[in-house]
Amino acid sequence: MLSLFRTNQASAGLLLFFYALLLQLPAFFGTPDAAGAEVISGTAGRTVVGWLEGKRWLSLLLPVLLVTMQGIVANMLVTRYRLSRKVTQFPGLFIVLCWGLIPAFRELQSFHFANLFLMLGLLSLASVYKKEEAAVPLFNAGAWLGLASLFVPLYLCLLPALIIGVGTLRRPDLRSIMQLLVGGGLMYFLGFTIAYIFGNWEGVPARNFSGLRFVEFTGIEASSLPGLIALGVLLLVVMGSYGNIVRLLNIEGKKNSGIIAWVLFFGALSLLLSSVGLLPALQVLVCPLGLLVGLRFILLPSGRAEFFHLILFVLAVGPLLWRAFGG
Repeated sequence: MLSLFRTNQASAGLLLFFYALLLQLPAFFGTPDAAGAEVISGTAGRTVVGWLEGKRWLSLLLPVLLVTMQGIVANMLVTRYRLSRKVTQFPGLFIVLCWGLIPAFRELQSFHFANLFLMLGLLSLASVYKKEEAAVPLFNAGAWLGLASLFVPLYLCLLPALIIGVGTLRRPDLRSIMQLLVGGGLMYFLGFTIAYIFGNWEGVPARNFSGLRFVEFTGIEASSLPGLIALGVLLLVVMGSYGNIVRLLNIEGKKNSGIIAWVLFFGALSLLLSSVGLLPALQVLVCPLGLLVGLRFILLPSGRAEFFHLILFVLAVGPLLWRAFGG
């Protein structure tokens, strides 16, 4: 199956939709409840997901579309800014696969939107390298992150990674950082203004950040354990092989790969503020981890990559099938 995604044709990224849909099919037989997801969601996230409440088909199909778009943006980021010496669709593919590993990720949640906005923010940030005037991409990067945090305030914890990214890609100065912050601040101004205009202002700021509290660990369903173990192993693999991932890259590729690694690091730290929803909050790791795993798989021999991919694929669909037909 991996051979379909080894091509350097960008149009092959559309195959990600069918791959994500294949992973999602078992979810139509039933998915575990993502307890705590609503608590962590911000104002925009609760509003949008609330509109779609009760529409089960749409709540299962829309995540497929959103995670596909995340994968396509990731492939654009890797190809355009040279995060890999070989162009494939693997980064997007493994974002989709990491999303599919946890059954509780399958139904529509605010995180699906936030992850897409995060990837768009990283795509904007990467374009500032060697750019004399970078006000627009810096503003856009901040705006995308601000929009992501309106859906899930936990994504504000990724702001230090973007600030580090500014200093990595260009000379760090207060002006550049302010351009980033103004973009994010404008999204909050617009979001809260819309809430005020439509008469929903009362308590909006407090409700938006109410889910940012120290994590309270709760029980985890057995169907999520295989995927959690797999994500943990993938995280260790990425940490242990990061040097190999960036070894042959040029300076631009190394800098941008470093930013992804910082996003993964601060994403992991943000889990400490995930309130009661540690399991759904793990989605903050899906994009940076999946992208780096994809870069690692590019370096593996074809046969070994196919074998490991098959194991991950089984872990993604197996628990839901067992839950539907065996449990």
